[in-house]
Amino acid sequence: MKKYLKLLFAAIFATLSFTLVSCGDDDDDNGSLVGTWYYAWTDPDDGEEMYGELTFTKDGKYSMTETDIYEGQTYVYSVNGTYTVTGDLKEGAVVYMIGVDSNGDNVDARIIAKVDGGLLYATDTEGDTIVFTRK
Repeated sequence: MKKYLKLLFAAIFATLSFTLVSCGDDDDDNGSLVGTWYYAWTDPDDGEEMYGELTFTKDGKYSMTETDIYEGQTYVYSVNGTYTVTGDLKEGAVVYMIGVDSNGDNVDARIIAKVDGGLLYATDTEGDTIVFTRK
């Protein structure tokens, strides 16, 4: 569960964008989190594989689904909630997310998110970074 929350927070915060003003299509706005992001990550400590999808909407909502493969078992985890962004996503912004996960537990997370072209770098409070790719 701790690994799920860690990845969830990183994913959610990394992709959280509250940019509501845009000069064009969201896919062309390098400074926006709005849209769908994908990631794949392998834990260097135990080889656990994780991949997922994170979607941020213009109205401040997010949804995330993560698949975790560990010791031959597959686990699916999801979270739905709201987010806010403070700061410039091109420089590194604080993304705060709250929601409810697939276990019915409340989720409260904070990450540092930086958007660079089609990549989103999400760093959690422990200093771990996960890179997301814009769909």
